[in-house]
Amino acid sequence: MATLSTAEKSFLKQLVNTVRRSLNLAWLLTILSTLLFVAQAWLLANIFSLWLTNYFDKVPLSTGGNLMWFGALAACFILRPLLNMGRELLSARASLQVRTALRQSLLTTMAHLGPNLRHFGSDGSISSQIIDQTDALDGFISRFSVQKNVTVTTPLILLIAVAWQSKFAAALLLMTAPLVPIFMILIGHLTAKKSAAQFGALSQLSGRFLDWIRGMPTLKRLQATSIAEQDLAISSEDYRRRTMDVLKIAFLNGAVLELLAALSIALVAVYLGFGLMGILPWDKGHVPVGYFGALFILLLAPEFYVPLRQLGADYHAKAEAEGAVQSLLPIISAAQSSIDSVLDTAPTTTNSSSPVDLSQAFGLILNELSIRTAITDPDSDNEPESSDSEAQTYRTRLAPISFTLQPAQRVALVGDSGSGKSSLLQAIMGFVDYQGQIEISPANGQNIDIKQVPAPQLRQHIGYLAQQVALMPLTIAQNLRLANPEASDQQLIEVLEEVELWSLIKRLPQGLHTQLGDRGQGLSGGQQQRLGIAQLLLRQDSLWLLDEPTEHLDPDTADRIHQLLQRVSKGKTVIWITHAHQQLSWLDNVIRLSLPAAVTVRGEDHD
Repeated sequence: MATLSTAEKSFLKQLVNTVRRSLNLAWLLTILSTLLFVAQAWLLANIFSLWLTNYFDKVPLSTGGNLMWFGALAACFILRPLLNMGRELLSARASLQVRTALRQSLLTTMAHLGPNLRHFGSDGSISSQIIDQTDALDGFISRFSVQKNVTVTTPLILLIAVAWQSKFAAALLLMTAPLVPIFMILIGHLTAKKSAAQFGALSQLSGRFLDWIRGMPTLKRLQATSIAEQDLAISSEDYRRRTMDVLKIAFLNGAVLELLAALSIALVAVYLGFGLMGILPWDKGHVPVGYFGALFILLLAPEFYVPLRQLGADYHAKAEAEGAVQSLLPIISAAQSSIDSVLDTAPTTTNSSSPVDLSQAFGLILNELSIRTAITDPDSDNEPESSDSEAQTYRTRLAPISFTLQPAQRVALVGDSGSGKSSLLQAIMGFVDYQGQIEISPANGQNIDIKQVPAPQLRQHIGYLAQQVALMPLTIAQNLRLANPEASDQQLIEVLEEVELWSLIKRLPQGLHTQLGDRGQGLSGGQQQRLGIAQLLLRQDSLWLLDEPTEHLDPDTADRIHQLLQRVSKGKTVIWITHAHQQLSWLDNVIRLSLPAAVTVRGEDHD
C-alpha cells in the first residue's frame, strides 16, 4: 500500500478539526487526572514511608499521621475515574458526530455522482464502505487523536515529579521511553498495509455476497447454487486470512511494547533497590533516594509508560483509519471534481430579471454536444496524467451532436450500443461533464444555459425511468412516497388507477401497505414498470428521460406499457432511448446517434 497522500492526510485532519474543541476538553480532563495521580502517589508514599519508619522505630504506626491524607486519598480515588469517564464520553460523542456527518456526506456524494457511482464498485462494496469503513474511523478520532497529545503531556508531568526526587531515575525513564514509539512505528507501518488489504477483502466479500443473493432465484432455477457457495467460501477464506494477519501483528506489537515497558520499569527498580541497600557500584555506602522517594518513583514509573503503550495499541486504529480513508476519498473526490467542473465552466452571469420556469414542459437545444473522459495510459503505473491537456488521452463517449427539442415534444433516441445514448441523458441531468452547450427552452421565456440552473433544482423537474425500476424493500405506499413524501393515500390511489395497478393492489390483503421484496420482488416486471411510472406521475416532472424501460419485457407486456406511456406522457417533454422505435409511432421524432471515434489523443480522433 502506498503511503498516505497529502489529500488523504488533509481529509483526516479536517475530520478531526470539526470536533477539535471536544477532543481538547477530553485532553484537559486527562491532564487533570494525571495531576491527581501524582497527588495520589505522593499521599501513598507519605503514608507507607511513615508506617515503615514507625515500624523500624518501634512506635505505633499511627504516630505522626494525618487523617486529612486519607480524605485526600479517597477524593483522588473517586475523582480520577470520573475524569476518565468524562474523557471517554467526550471522545465517543465526538467520534459519533464525525462518523454521522461523514455518512451523510457520502450519501450526498452518491446523489451527486448518480449513475457514475457504478465505477466505484458494486452496491454491496459501496454499502460496506459507507457502514464499515466509516466505523473504522472511530478509534482514530476517539482514542488516537487524544492519545497522541496525552503521550506528550502525561510523561512530561510524571518526569518532572520523578526528577523532583531523583534526576538519575528521571534520566533512566527518559532514555528508555523512545524505544516504545520506535517499535510502535516500525510495526505500525506493516499494520497499515495489512489493514488496507483487509478492507479491500471485506468490500469484495460484501459485493460478492449481495450480487449472489440477488441472483439466487436464477441460480436455483439453473441448479448452480454450488458456484455461489464456492465463490463465497474462497472470498471469506481470503478475508479470514487477512484478518488473522492483522491480529497477529497487533498481538506482536502489544507483546513487544509490554516487554519494553517491563524491562524499563525493572531497570528503575533495580537502581532504587540497590541505592536503598547502598551497594550501587559507583556510590557504595550511600543512599541516593530515601524510602519516600523510592516508593514515590516506583508508583509513578509504570504510569509513565502507560500512555506510550496505549498509543502503540491505538496506532492500529490510525492504520485502520488510513486504510478506510484511502477507500472512501476517491468517491468524495470524484463527486467534488464533478461539482467543481460544473462550477468552473458555468457562466458567471445569470439573467435574474427573467428566471426560467421549469414547472411546465420545456424544450432543449443541444449545440455540438460531445462527451469524452480521460483514460489512463497503461504504461504509466496509474500515475496521474500530465496537467498538459495537449498530452492527455481521452475516450469519446458521445460524438458531437446538435438538435432542438421543442417543449412537450416526444422523441426517440436511437443508436448502436456505445453511441452515447445513456451518456447524453447523464449530461442533461448534470452527472457528467461535457463539451458544447445545452440550453433550456421554456414554453414562455428566453433560452438559458442549463448550467445556470443549480443541478438539484433542475433534477426536481426531471423524471427518469430505466429498465429496472429502483424499488426498495418497503411497502407499496412507502415506495410511491419516495417520489412525493407529502402524497396522501387518495393521491396514491389516483396514480395507481392511472397506471392500471389499483385493481390488483386493492385485492391484496394489505393493499397499499403490502411489503415488497428486494428490487420489487412480489411484482412482475410489467407491474414494476407501472409502479415506476406511478412515481413519475406523483413527481409531476416536466421532462421525462426514459432509458429503454421496456427492453426486458415480453412483447405483450411491452406493448401495454407503450400504450400507457403514450397516454400519461401527453404534455411532457420526453426523450425515449429505444432500439425499437418502429413500435412507438406516436413519438414526434427520431434522433439517431452515430458511434464516436474510439480514442482522442492530443486533440486528434483515431478510429
